[in-house]
Amino acid sequence: MELKEALGRIYKEAKEKFAIKSTPKLKLVQNSKNGNSFFGKTAHYNPVNEEITLFTTNRHPKDICRSFAHEVIHHVQKERGDIEPTTSLGPNYAQEDGHMRKMEMEAYLKGNMLFRDWENTVQKR
Repeated sequence: MELKEALGRIYKEAKEKFAIKSTPKLKLVQNSKNGNSFFGKTAHYNPVNEEITLFTTNRHPKDICRSFAHEVIHHVQKERGDIEPTTSLGPNYAQEDGHMRKMEMEAYLKGNMLFRDWENTVQKR
């Protein structure tokens, strides 16, 4: 399966499971400096323009898909009103902001489970 097909299928499942109303934009970024850095970025969600950015250089497709599922949950949170488009995130937001820590915890849990459930369903076919 190709990466873009997998991302589309994961999104379809997420849309049904979480009743997503608007489809976020998706940007796939290749950046060798980032990809060669141990602490390089993996992905992020921008609630202002509803855009998910995935960094793809030197990453396994499953890891990219897992990051995508995590960011989709942030989009769900934005649609729910739990993340404001004006929310400014500093470098340690997940450690210093109690609300955003809860948002990260939910995205890790539900995003990983979304990916795992999708993967198990695909592998059974």
